Amino acid sequence: MSTSGRQLLLAAVKDHRRVERVLEGFLELGLPGATVIDAKGMGQIVSTEIPIFSSFRALFPGGGEQSYLILSIVREEQIEEAIRLLRDVCGDFTQKGTGIVVTLPVTGFVGPA
Repeated sequence: MSTSGRQLLLAAVKDHRRVERVLEGFLELGLPGATVIDAKGMGQIVSTEIPIFSSFRALFPGGGEQSYLILSIVREEQIEEAIRLLRDVCGDFTQKGTGIVVTLPVTGFVGPA
């Protein structure tokens, strides 16, 4: 098991076209391994699946859109490039409903170097 300087990059992204552009950009950056998971944010669930809260839709910008969770193990030296790409494609993530980006240290890793 390797413990060499990697981060787990998690990005919640709206709009499948943005996901496609992020994945194309990852390939250009030399980041070939990512997993994309269909996801539902709290706003989407509360505003569409819990009838009592349907009147709160305005509180959850982007709550009705499909979300995707992109996961990728990224070398420390590539994190800033990956985040810059995500911001270029998705915006700066400071507006509600646009998504989030999180990185976490990876303490163990088994897989292609």
